[in-house]
Parts: sequence; structure tokens; C-alpha cells
Amino acid sequence: MPDYGRAVFEAQNLLAESGAGKNGTVNLATVLRHLDLRAIYGDDMIEEAVLDPTQETIFVRKDDSPITRKYFSIAHEIGHWVLHTRDRVRPRINFNNGNSYSKEEIIEEQEANAFAAELLMPYDEVERLAMAGYSIEDLMRYFNVSYEFARYRYIFVVGSSY
Repeated sequence: MPDYGRAVFEAQNLLAESGAGKNGTVNLATVLRHLDLRAIYGDDMIEEAVLDPTQETIFVRKDDSPITRKYFSIAHEIGHWVLHTRDRVRPRINFNNGNSYSKEEIIEEQEANAFAAELLMPYDEVERLAMAGYSIEDLMRYFNVSYEFARYRYIFVVGSSY
């Protein structure tokens, strides 16, 4: 079973330690520096992003995807770095490609997603802003995330708050 509590705690801790999320949008460059990681674009990649712990590098596919999508992928891979063993390369899993995955891989992906969500859109801040009347579009701009992600997070937070 995924340990969402740990994923959220570690994301909150990283934000506090790195000082990367003081004004809405999280500065992922600051987070990466704090962790001694780097993110670089890679050509000819199939996956959206890949964490290679041996190189302390997150490789991000160079394509026309919106930068906000890439931010989530980087935050997701940072989640793997913080939460999981560093013994193997971890590509970002696409559950829509028809491949089958082990229970461990699925759990790790869910934990990395929870970590990325809390890192980019901290629950308490989303709740505070939603209560102040922020719309999904407002949250999207405030946190510099995609509409899809802002909508998902808004529904999750507001649904949990009432």
C-alpha cells in the first residue's frame, strides 16, 4: 500500500529546507541544487522523464509538451530520489501504454505522484487559496502548473476540506 503520508511529509520537509516555495510557484532549480541533482533535456527519449541516480540526473524529454507538464515530471522524479532506493534508473511510467507493472512499481509511482502534487501545490496553501475564492485558473497561474493538474488538485483538496 502506498505511503502517501510519508510522501507528503517529505515534500513539505524539502520545501521548508530548500526555501524553494516561498511565493507560490516552487523554484525547482532551487530544489535540484539543494539535493545536488540536475535536470537536463535529452533527445530521442521515449519516456517523459528518467531519473538516473548514478549520474544524479533527471533527463527530461525535449519535445513540444508544455513546460508545466515538464515541471510535474521533474517533481515526480525528485519524489523518486527522496522516497525510493537509488539503485536503478527509474523512467516515468505511462500507465496508458499497455505494459504491465509490478505492484512495487505501481506503489512507487503513486507515491512519487503524491510527492510531486504536494511539492508543486502544497495542500494547505491550495486550501487557503480556495477558501479565499481562487478558481482553478487562478491556482494554475499562482502555482505555474497545468490546468489539468490544478483542477485535479483543487478537487482533491476542496473535496477533503468539506
